[in-house]
Formats: sequence, C-alpha cells, structure tokens
Amino acid sequence: MSRNFDFREKVIDSQNKFSGNIFEVRVDQVELPDGNKSFREIVKHHGGASIVALTDDQSIFLVEQYRISVGQTVLEIPAGKIEEGEEHLFCAQRELKEEIGATATNWELLTDFYPTPGYCSEVIHIFLARDLVLGQPELDQGEFLRVKKIKLEQALKMVYQNKIKDSKSIIGLLLTAQRLQEELNG
Repeated sequence: MSRNFDFREKVIDSQNKFSGNIFEVRVDQVELPDGNKSFREIVKHHGGASIVALTDDQSIFLVEQYRISVGQTVLEIPAGKIEEGEEHLFCAQRELKEEIGATATNWELLTDFYPTPGYCSEVIHIFLARDLVLGQPELDQGEFLRVKKIKLEQALKMVYQNKIKDSKSIIGLLLTAQRLQEELNG
C-alpha cells in the first residue's frame, strides 16, 4: 500500500440512537477508502480531565470508588467529565477541589489522549498539579469515594503489579515520574 494512501472514511449517513447525560451514540454509514460501504458505531463524549496531585514530599492522591461498569472498586487519580463548553483546565481544578478538597497554584498539562478511539470521541487531559493547599472534599451528590495519599514510588509499584488498572491513572503516574526524572537530570 502506498505511503500516500488516504485512509479517511466519508460519512454518508448518520443516525442518532441514544442521547444521555454523559454521552451520545450514533451509527454512521461510511464509504471506505476502497469504495465499499460499512457502518461505524460512535460514542460522542465531551471528554474528561484528570489530575496527578503531587505534594512536596512526592506523595500523590488516589481515589478509591466502586465502578459498576467493571463490577469492582478501582483506584484512580482524581478526574471528572468536562461539562459542555467547559475548559479542560477549569474541569481539572473543579475536580481536584471536589474529590480531594485541594487547590493548586502550579498546573502543567502532561498529555491529552484518546482512551478508545476505535469507537469513542472522548479525549482525556491529564494534568500535574503542584503547590497544593489541602481542604475538605466537596463531593457531588451520589458520589462516594475514599481518598488515599501515598508516595508516588508506591503508586508506580501498584501500576507494575497490576493493582492500578485505570488507563488515565497509569499514564498520568508514569508521565509524572518521567517529568520528575527530567527535572532531576536538568
């Protein structure tokens, strides 16, 4: 196949199938690069922001909460969905305050990524938050979680031991470790 091959698909028809509070689902009929036709099931999602909240002593905060979609309690970095029209940094700041009761004066965008680009438009923005001021969490109604403060080194071990399975958390923790190593090396 040629290097210049155009992989793009042309949407011929689009049918909305579901519209909820968090996402919408549509089915697109597409024309493939070879002229054949196919269907694509697409989840439209406004995206999310997540935060590695790093203290001066190299500790981070994880939230433990039950996730009915996987049927178990999951350890994650603080995160939340971006409201329609909301800036991703504002979302991260809001979620940090809600989930662990903290504010931060030093924010750095570590990365943006697509968790499941095969069928979902969601983009997750991962921030590193430093210079924290701790307070009391302000959980949303219906939100139940436990906040855990642990050393970054221990969180990384949990990633390597498959105890942290959430993709945004794995990416955020690994990128934070890399950033700290870069700062140490100058």
